[in-house]
Amino acid sequence: MRKGVKPLEDILSLDLTDEQKYFYRQKGFLSIPRITTDEEIAWLKTIYDKLFVDRTGEEKGLFYDLAGPRGHDGREELPQVLGPDISIPELRESIYYKNAKRLSRQLLALNQEVHVGGHMIYKPAKYGAETPWHQDEAYWNPEVFSNGLSIWMPLDSVTKASGCMQFIPGSHKGDVKWHRHINDNPLVHGLMTDDVDSSKAIACPLQPGGATFHHTRTLHYTAPNTTDNPRRAYILVCSGPEKKRDKPAYRPWQEEERQAMKAAKIDVEYL
Repeated sequence: MRKGVKPLEDILSLDLTDEQKYFYRQKGFLSIPRITTDEEIAWLKTIYDKLFVDRTGEEKGLFYDLAGPRGHDGREELPQVLGPDISIPELRESIYYKNAKRLSRQLLALNQEVHVGGHMIYKPAKYGAETPWHQDEAYWNPEVFSNGLSIWMPLDSVTKASGCMQFIPGSHKGDVKWHRHINDNPLVHGLMTDDVDSSKAIACPLQPGGATFHHTRTLHYTAPNTTDNPRRAYILVCSGPEKKRDKPAYRPWQEEERQAMKAAKIDVEYL
């Protein structure tokens, strides 16, 4: 526990209603107005900014531009830090982290602990790139049936203009769609799909400390940040037990990236 911070149950311990759980099952996403405190958001901003200024984990492939090719020397438009809790273990004691685990278990209908991974994505003011339409499972291990969801929390007020989350309701009920790398460049880790009707999108603007949850197959998108303010987001991925597939799912874009990284002699730990 962080010094001077009260136990979670004394500050903000949350539960979801049956209506919220039903909405998530039907729509594949859920938005809530509060998952942590304003005090903790201020503390997280300090950590967040330092991680990006220091380019934490870059030597291990844990810091890179999600919208640009690996190793490019141009302006970074969608920088990302993977595994921030690896270098800052105190993040695992945060109200956000604990509530994310608690609420994820409720949405996944699990009695046991969930596995948690995290990353942070930054959209700089005025030029932060879009995160194209995609499904998270397109990135995930093709040898298993995934059993997880993502929690997306902004550290700043977010609107469509700054890059709040947008979802296609019910899209989690289908299979993983065909994906390709942004700009069709396999050295760009970011994926996108063209198989989406964006007219059905539901935007979820939030204040700092609010959060969205979405299923691993829910189509989602965030627009470019055209505002004068940065858009800082801290994402946690919570998952339960996975079932092994008889045959790996066909996701050639993952192999394309591995081969492109190998040819470019780029070695990162997470691939």
